Amino acid sequence: MPLFKLHRLITFSCLLFSSYSINALEIIFINPGFSNSTEANSNKTGDFWFHVSKIMQNAATDLDVTLTIKYANRNHILMKELIQQAINDKPDYLLLVNEKNVTSKYLSKIDSNNVPIYFLLNRPSPASLDMLRENGTNIVGSVTPNNRVAGKLLMQQLYKKFTYKTTTSAHILALLGDYATPASIMRTQGLMDFLTQTPQVTLTAKEVANWSEQEGFTKTLAYVQQAPEINIIWCANDAIAFGAKRALKQLNIQSQVIVGGINWEVPPNTSSELDVSIGGHVLLGAHAIINLFDNHTDLKRWPLFHSTNDIFQPLNDTNKPLYNAINANNLAEIDFSQFSKTRPDKVEFTIENLLLALE
Repeated sequence: MPLFKLHRLITFSCLLFSSYSINALEIIFINPGFSNSTEANSNKTGDFWFHVSKIMQNAATDLDVTLTIKYANRNHILMKELIQQAINDKPDYLLLVNEKNVTSKYLSKIDSNNVPIYFLLNRPSPASLDMLRENGTNIVGSVTPNNRVAGKLLMQQLYKKFTYKTTTSAHILALLGDYATPASIMRTQGLMDFLTQTPQVTLTAKEVANWSEQEGFTKTLAYVQQAPEINIIWCANDAIAFGAKRALKQLNIQSQVIVGGINWEVPPNTSSELDVSIGGHVLLGAHAIINLFDNHTDLKRWPLFHSTNDIFQPLNDTNKPLYNAINANNLAEIDFSQFSKTRPDKVEFTIENLLLALE
């Protein structure tokens, strides 16, 4: 090969590599949960965060995004350490979850080195966001589900099933996630919205169960024996609801109480299917990856902002194929790039369109 052609080839290759390096997108996600289903089940908080990560990886693969996921294993001390490590690595974007407000409090105390931070599923309050911005934290946006709608929708579906079954008065046991996480607070507000509008329904007891199957079990045992009139159990997530179901089975009153939760999870071996499960928000991790990809591709054309997505749906025969695919970890067959604004034929990120993509 003539020297001038060899030189031109080397120059072209270097430019190509340089262009790729500049445009390559690197995202770090600090997952508050566990890295595999076995650990999640042993902790009894369910598979939700495990599935979030799997679907995010599917989206990242389709968009040629380098996604690094670090798991906090429900340990808030470890989560802070992982956030600091990620900031030191200086990714293009850092994806965080404001679980129990731990993340926002920690960010207010450290220098985040202007790393763009995008919140997923739980974001800080407006006041906390203002404070973080004043401290120089580079919050670029967030994507969260409408948890208030989810809490109300769960209670509506539970009451609907209950009234089909009986004409007796409804007495509710509400098992909350926690007192601090935005998702838990908003789901509880949704429940209270329903109860305010439906005075014939009685809230018999309300207690935190820390997103835990085991606490759902122990607290249901205690409350149902103390207040046997309880006939509906509203749970902040499916893991708590599975615990409640297990307790009712032990008391041999499973058929007498309607139980529901949020997450679209498969029952563990120790429990039966829930009467109601509200879900769809497990998919929002993938939506976050798509939003960041679009923003990275054209900052001015596709800016980031704080969005609230009405993605929740009750599990039913129509959306069951998507539920099955999520829990079998086989969403790889969906081409998530079709939801990117960079595509001229871009489609909206909805459960209906995801179902079409599965066909």
